[in-house]
Amino acid sequence: MNIVCLGDSTTYGYMVSRNKVWTEILNNKFENKDIKFINKGINGDMISGMLIRFDDDCIREKADTVILMGGVNDIFTCQSLDKIKNSMIGIINKSIENNINIIVFTPIPFIKKAFTFFEAGNLLDEFENILKEYADFINDYTSKNNIKSIDIYNIFNNKILKENNYYDIFFDGVHLSENGHNVFASELYEELKKYL
Repeated sequence: MNIVCLGDSTTYGYMVSRNKVWTEILNNKFENKDIKFINKGINGDMISGMLIRFDDDCIREKADTVILMGGVNDIFTCQSLDKIKNSMIGIINKSIENNINIIVFTPIPFIKKAFTFFEAGNLLDEFENILKEYADFINDYTSKNNIKSIDIYNIFNNKILKENNYYDIFFDGVHLSENGHNVFASELYEELKKYL
């Protein structure tokens, strides 16, 4: 089973060794199940970009399942939430049209007090509010339309960030460290077992 992980730097594993990224950790965890996670994360990509490259990165890779996690860069570049939602729905629809199973992840929250990724000024509160609204939209849309999803946003807020110091799993308030990828993969493994 080919599982294409379509995403941005959180999927790619910005500044993390290739064999320490969550997709590769999951390949090891699922190694006895004939499952292959294919990392199609691109640093800095927006969800509109993921929609454009869907044919190349999902159909050409003969994906049986697509894991979609994106939209944060769109928020950071002040794209409209409606545009972000429409791109996400577009990817879901392309998956369905091509008989590809899809699992939509809500995004990972960022840590305001540790945010050093770029100079955001007074925009962090606004970004945080839009990100929460986007996560709520994904949960609502996938539930109403019977689409598989995993609420990563709330898994982080309600579990991971309560069990770990943020500075042990993030290195700039946005990107996961090597340890962060390990923690994330462990949680994902438990969640994905429900679907795979």
